[in-house]
Amino acid sequence: MEIIQTNNLTKEEYQEMVELLKKCEFYDGFEISGSLNLSMIKKGDATHLGLILAKEKKELIGFLGLFSFIDPKKLELAGMIHPDHRNQGKFSRLLECAKEMTRARGANEVLFVCPAMSDAAIHLALKMEATYVFSEFTMEYNEKYHKKYNCLQNMSIKKADLSESTIIMKLLSDGFDVGPTDENVKSLIERNASNPGYELFLVHVDNTPIATITVSEEGESVYLSAFTITPEQRGKRYGRAILEKLITNLKVKYPKHAIRLDVDVKNEGAIKLYENAGFRVVGGYEYYLAK
Repeated sequence: MEIIQTNNLTKEEYQEMVELLKKCEFYDGFEISGSLNLSMIKKGDATHLGLILAKEKKELIGFLGLFSFIDPKKLELAGMIHPDHRNQGKFSRLLECAKEMTRARGANEVLFVCPAMSDAAIHLALKMEATYVFSEFTMEYNEKYHKKYNCLQNMSIKKADLSESTIIMKLLSDGFDVGPTDENVKSLIERNASNPGYELFLVHVDNTPIATITVSEEGESVYLSAFTITPEQRGKRYGRAILEKLITNLKVKYPKHAIRLDVDVKNEGAIKLYENAGFRVVGGYEYYLAK
């Protein structure tokens, strides 16, 4: 088995990876694409991405990705192995390579991302003495569950640009556990505002920024993420109005794409909000902290 380490795939290698993904999902009967960050892999990223390919007779039979989204030293691992090559120790060899890469990057946190329906992935994480941390639902928009909602007249939503990165930093700092001057977060904002496949939005009420949300194209889906509203404007129906307007726009721009998001299984308020907007749970992932 030939093992290749890289952070950038050729068009041919990317297509091979997608074909392997389809074979694995068809065989297993559940999705794993949500953990593979296809848009990130497609564009390549030397700082935040590491890729390990396994080939036999020039055929791609295994893949493992190392992803960091904000802090380059905090990594998530997700991958797959061709059904005909399982239980032969081949994926374990990919994991050994991943250990070398995480050490080389000075990683201080490594999370295994396991599809909730994959007993094999979860068993492997536990076998490696990883510790369960949290779970996320993947939710997908379904129009038949959508409760129509009138958008608030004083609210506008538009694509952000790099000149507004400071405003977005403040919004993310108020909504998530990040510092208001975190250079890693600033770098993420700049990547998402300028790179193909990503759209970063700002929401204003009477010319005052009150919310931000990111949309990324991931294969046959578009994902909503980093959605937060200022503490002062929460509970005033803006979250529902933002989703209503954004979904309307996305259905026009991406008529053949599924609209999805990931949410912590314990975040009951957010889950209820998304259900009212027409989202339903279609899958999920469990996260395990490597020893």
